[in-house]
Amino acid sequence: MSDAGVSTAGRRTRQVGGDFVAMASGVLLRGALATLVSIVIARALAPADMGRYAFLIWLAALLPVVLSLGVPTTITRYTAEAVGGGRPRAAGALLVRLVRAQAALSLGAAALLAATALLPGVSAWWAVPLLLTAACVPLLVLHGSAAALLAGLQRFRWQAALGVGQLALQAVLMVLVARHVPGVRGFLAVQVVVNALALAALAWSGWRAARAAGIVPPAPAAPGGLGEGVARYARSVSLIVVLDAIVWQRTEVAFLQAFSAPAEIAFYALAFGIASQVSRLPYQASIVLFPEFPRLVGAGRGGELAALHATAMRYLVLLGAPLATGLAVTAPFLVRTLYGPDYAPAGLVLALLALGGLPACFAGASPAVLHATRREDRLVRQGLLGAGLNLALALALTPVAGALGAALANVVAQAVGSVLAIRAAVTVAGATVPGGALARIVGAALVMGMVAAIPVLTLPGAAGLAAAVIVGAVVYPLALRALGALTPEDLDRVRVLVERLPRRARAGGLALAGYLCRGPLEEPWSASR
Repeated sequence: MSDAGVSTAGRRTRQVGGDFVAMASGVLLRGALATLVSIVIARALAPADMGRYAFLIWLAALLPVVLSLGVPTTITRYTAEAVGGGRPRAAGALLVRLVRAQAALSLGAAALLAATALLPGVSAWWAVPLLLTAACVPLLVLHGSAAALLAGLQRFRWQAALGVGQLALQAVLMVLVARHVPGVRGFLAVQVVVNALALAALAWSGWRAARAAGIVPPAPAAPGGLGEGVARYARSVSLIVVLDAIVWQRTEVAFLQAFSAPAEIAFYALAFGIASQVSRLPYQASIVLFPEFPRLVGAGRGGELAALHATAMRYLVLLGAPLATGLAVTAPFLVRTLYGPDYAPAGLVLALLALGGLPACFAGASPAVLHATRREDRLVRQGLLGAGLNLALALALTPVAGALGAALANVVAQAVGSVLAIRAAVTVAGATVPGGALARIVGAALVMGMVAAIPVLTLPGAAGLAAAVIVGAVVYPLALRALGALTPEDLDRVRVLVERLPRRARAGGLALAGYLCRGPLEEPWSASR
């Protein structure tokens, strides 16, 4: 490989690795804070009231996803592509048009939702909560677009810090409400305040980043609206977003609301929330990697997509497999310890959702390949099948199995969608699947899970959970080494990232990486990536 290729590879490793560390740190802190918030709310509300609150929060999360109409993905892709191609002001013109349209649509939808609170037959209990839920909708819609701009510019670190600050403020306010005025209305009011402040902070950060990248001032708007290519892409992505929302945004809650007791909504929402927090780590890694694919295309290096897909898939599974397995093993004990015996039925639901999230790690990079190669039509077909399957299973299973049936419907639909996404990436872009490497990684995660189950079965409560985490953290890397899941190429990448560590930590970090990867430490940086 040429010196230029080595330099480019090193920069990519430093950029992606540094961004992921920043985002992962934020995800871990946000996950801890979000779990604290859910514990506070669950212990302040009875399961039935918790179910009603969970329904409204689901509604506040689902509507922004649907109303976004693919705008965040469009902003991320075309910002990365325009900046990579040396046309940053074109990205600015597109941004202005899309955000204006999105703001008008989300405000109109919020007004309609608020109006439902005034309809005849709506009880007084629902009126104020529905108004507060409606107020959250435009805030969350515009928040997604601001975050997408920062993602397209690969500015993840300030976004991660803002996310932590948002949840810290939310946790403090939720604790105060739980102590002084516990109830659904108070918790929803906190959501409105925190979402408004978060949007203001993220919009300011996006403006600064856009100015630094030359996106603003934007180029003059072209007559006739969006270009045909952008409009076609936005339409395709909008349909994909709506279909994906059926599978990934807990639409099973609507069936539980119709066919089950409110407590079943609480069990499912609580389990889904914990599983989502744990899966955010590999998901954030896929977000960090997403701009790399259109950036390669914009720079005329589309031939590198297949290799990047295989590498990304391997690292996403390396990260996601132990999280899914560990959560599945500890789920019943985790729920009982944190939330109390009233929520014990959520434990089995959480275990099922945890294992069901593993296929999404395998497919985490596949949609990025299809977006970069302008083959969103494959994602649309996959979304139609997954959405239809999810709705059919939810309709059949939730009336008879409640929260567990909802979880099973979601897991099956996610697995089918993930398999189809991988198949499409392989077929369309020639992406490769490193089957042997993935099998070794999953095998190491299963070994870890079996060993970590011992302390949770033998030690009581929090002690067993803490011991399981420690045991798992030790056993997983050793199992990876024993099964040969780590390679000298991994050591090459670690060498690049270790340069960011304090001087005293570099030698120890390299020694540990060399032991786990079975690589010679005396060799210099390899140009293999």
